[in-house]
Amino acid sequence: MHTTALIVAISLAQVLALSAHSASRRSQETTDCGRSVNGVQMCLTSSGSNLRLAFASVGDRDVTLNLGVMMANGKVQLPERVAMKFTDAQGKTRLFHFGDKRYPGVAGRLDDYVVPLRAGSTYTLQLTLDQFWCQETREFSIPLLSGNNYLTAQFEGTGANAVNLDTPGIKLMNFWFGKVESNTLTVRAN
Repeated sequence: MHTTALIVAISLAQVLALSAHSASRRSQETTDCGRSVNGVQMCLTSSGSNLRLAFASVGDRDVTLNLGVMMANGKVQLPERVAMKFTDAQGKTRLFHFGDKRYPGVAGRLDDYVVPLRAGSTYTLQLTLDQFWCQETREFSIPLLSGNNYLTAQFEGTGANAVNLDTPGIKLMNFWFGKVESNTLTVRAN
């Protein structure tokens, strides 16, 4: 009789532990952000003319993101893997890519912009509309028109792309691969 009670108690404890674990994972996802993909979720917010793009590890394991490139041994960080899908107030949609105009070319070393995220952690970028450009229309800033404009951040995870002679092991890192979008942010312009 004691053995049966012990088995029932252990089984009940396991069910409760799994339920609590599942509930904690669901609570890490923020509903006003984009849909999570393989444990990564993005949230786009604004404050005045500034944008904040948060990358969250909402799964149960750590992830490593490659956001783009770094120059000058990390003194300059360029999240060029980030793009903005922009729909203006007239309904015209186009894709803008990150491009910091202060650094139009590279005359030296490039490294991958590696961001490790422990499970439950968040990394936030501060961005502005003039840091994006559209190759198709040759616009060098996101032009807000009078009315409601819509922005959705996009990110595509890749492996190491800027491998140097002194960093060959970076290719072996467990990078996150996939495509993820943020929530759609409405920006009203007058």
